[in-house]
Amino acid sequence: MIKIDKGEAGWVVSLSWLSALEEAARDFHGPKPKLFCERAYEHAVQHFLRQLGDEFGMRTEKSDTIRSAIEQYIQMGVVGRLFQDASDFEISETNPFRVEMTIHNCRYLKSCQALIDEGFTAKDLTCARLGCFRAAVKSLANMDCDYQLRSFDIEGDCQGYIERL
Repeated sequence: MIKIDKGEAGWVVSLSWLSALEEAARDFHGPKPKLFCERAYEHAVQHFLRQLGDEFGMRTEKSDTIRSAIEQYIQMGVVGRLFQDASDFEISETNPFRVEMTIHNCRYLKSCQALIDEGFTAKDLTCARLGCFRAAVKSLANMDCDYQLRSFDIEGDCQGYIERL
């Protein structure tokens, strides 16, 4: 029997919880659990940022744009080991109210692929990565936004947008 290293084990546990959360959301809210998941992502981001502050003294600054909030969340995520590298994210500001994102090497791809295999489309997915970036914008820039995953590729990238309401 092999022994899984601590970092990889953390991702297995995280992916298990995320998959369970998404399944429970679909059990109660049908094929479109986005509102429920948005709230869960908001709580997850708040807890993550608070833990980084309380346990490690890492503080976030308020942002004034969608892009700056996302960039700050990426920085905190890299330092907090939520993300491996900032280069895993490409951000393109369409205008001050809309940011396009490409996510490389998403750790949640298997969870999304399971839903695709069940017949869902990319637009049906709640996308934990984009959902948490949206939640970070709400928390750090005090802007409510919508987000949508546009494309998903198990071998490559996910693409979507975050847009101010």
